[in-house]
Amino acid sequence: MDEAVKLRNKRFALVTIGQSPRPDIAPDLIAAFDASCHFTEFGALDGLEPDEIRQLTAKEGERRLVSRLVDGTEVVCSEEAIERRLKDLFAAIPAKDFDAILLMCSGKLENIEHELPVYCPFDALTVEIQARTDRGQKIGMISPDKGQISKMQELFEGAKSASFASASPYGADEFVEAGAALQGTDFIIMNCMGYDATMAEKVEEAAGVATTTVRDIFMKHAVTGLSLQMST
Repeated sequence: MDEAVKLRNKRFALVTIGQSPRPDIAPDLIAAFDASCHFTEFGALDGLEPDEIRQLTAKEGERRLVSRLVDGTEVVCSEEAIERRLKDLFAAIPAKDFDAILLMCSGKLENIEHELPVYCPFDALTVEIQARTDRGQKIGMISPDKGQISKMQELFEGAKSASFASASPYGADEFVEAGAALQGTDFIIMNCMGYDATMAEKVEEAAGVATTTVRDIFMKHAVTGLSLQMST
């Protein structure tokens, strides 16, 4: 039986670290579930004025997260600031109104807790990385910002097990260059929920290497996990 069919009439909170709605991500996630399911979007930066958002910008040396504002503009915030915003946002999501929370960010975020089940792309990503490195594959990983590469390296045990490149899903089209930089790897993962199938195709063609997005990885693992836990 198709996994999506098992999940009927469920209510999901979709949470972005940027501003909602996210028409560039949400439709893909929603399409993975039965049409009877209901989705409500929330954003960590919702309701903030431009000056308030600028105060969250990552400074030199700070870990950074890349997301998108409602007008499509890229925003680079400090990880710590986003974690604070998410903590407040999660506290405001009423458990009685939803069955689970789906986070639309693949970063490793701390202290993101709720009484509802929370499904994070980072968890699916680590499972995928482990499965492929166990098979001896060298992974190429693309992140939105060069400043994130050092954090991506922490996902791998040895420098020889992965190569890295950067290309923003919200800025200039640098996917051909990123793909060319990862030639010689065995599999490429585009590590940001903002990457879509069209971007992956450009990378794959340039690299000559099978390429997927963390969005697709998350959809595969999240649907399976939710089906096992919530099927009726």
